[in-house]
Amino acid sequence: GIKMKYKVENLNDVCRVCKSKNLYKFLTLEDMPFTDDFVNSSQIGSEFLYPIGIYYCKDCHTVQTQHNVAVDEYYEDYQYSVGESQFASDFMKGIAEKLTETYFKNETDVKVLEIGSGDGGQLVPFKELGCSVLGFEPSSFLVEVAAKKGIPSVQGLFNDAAISMLPEAFKEVDIILLSYTFDHIPDPIDFLNAVKKILHKKRGILVIENHDLQKIFERKEYCLFEHEHSIYLTKETTITLAKANGFEVIEFDVLPDEKRRANSLVFVMTLAGSDLTDKAIQNYPLPEYNTQKLYDDKAAEIFEGIHKFEDYINEAVLQNKKIAGYGAGGRGIMTLAALNNANKLEYLVDKKPKSEGVFAPKYHLPVYQITQLQTQPVDEVIVFSFGYIKEITEDLIKMGYKPNQIISMLDILKN
Repeated sequence: GIKMKYKVENLNDVCRVCKSKNLYKFLTLEDMPFTDDFVNSSQIGSEFLYPIGIYYCKDCHTVQTQHNVAVDEYYEDYQYSVGESQFASDFMKGIAEKLTETYFKNETDVKVLEIGSGDGGQLVPFKELGCSVLGFEPSSFLVEVAAKKGIPSVQGLFNDAAISMLPEAFKEVDIILLSYTFDHIPDPIDFLNAVKKILHKKRGILVIENHDLQKIFERKEYCLFEHEHSIYLTKETTITLAKANGFEVIEFDVLPDEKRRANSLVFVMTLAGSDLTDKAIQNYPLPEYNTQKLYDDKAAEIFEGIHKFEDYINEAVLQNKKIAGYGAGGRGIMTLAALNNANKLEYLVDKKPKSEGVFAPKYHLPVYQITQLQTQPVDEVIVFSFGYIKEITEDLIKMGYKPNQIISMLDILKN
């Protein structure tokens, strides 16, 4: 009788975006955990496991999950941050500079609200550029971390009711920013309606960093199908979603590919009728993404990738190789959870493990600091945080590992 921390609250039977019932389930990953549901030794076996079904809406073409999970406690205790990565700080700084330069060149007192602001890392460069900043973040732990950086935050989940929690000065804002938060929102339409109430009518921009469905498919990156994610956008479905809800998309790919994070679609929306609508992108046709066949084909490729991963591990074990995984974030946890032999890895390491003495959900691999790779050396390190592979490789070479011992998960999936 261990209390389940998360549960499936309900199942939708309509599209999250257009409310159509015309949905097609093309992929199911059985018994998948939450990405951040690490357990200690006494909790092993009590974690949440549930199938992840991925659907395609035949009317608006948005790809989505249909189960909603109760996550209030989960985010209250959430501790994810990108840590001390130089690449991540450059990315955040780049976003702040590019947006202020492009849209607010000679403006004073630009107000920036970040929803799902985490440890405040993305708001720091905006503040340094002279903007007024405020975070909105459900995790009390991260709100405290942000405060130490001088970034004020409101604690809570942002929705229509939460607008009343905003200080007077932020009842109208110029930039609303979401980094990998929009795709966690169960009702994107409600969310966009709330944004309309506070976004500056003439010059306001809504900036969203989301996972890119095209990249997920190209790389067989099935680990991004998570309980926490509700919708998966392409450039085409982003434009459809914007237009149907009184917005226009005015820019994609705010930073060039090599400066963006591993799977990142960054787009800028403005309210229909704002001073920026002359920049509106009218369409981005992806005709093959509007056929059921594409989704069946992609699901087959994903399962082929999973089998390749399993074969790779079996082969290494046959050669008496010891393998560790680098990255105990969502990518590592979910990639391994879909395999049938993830327990053959020795352990996982992370730059910022959730805490001491924890195990990954489902297969219960121990999670350690990176120094474990020195105290308990392995023959190969599979890197799940492949967006940071250059930095990781440099760190591991200093520990005595050779480049050919460091393998990106993408190489295994696409081999």
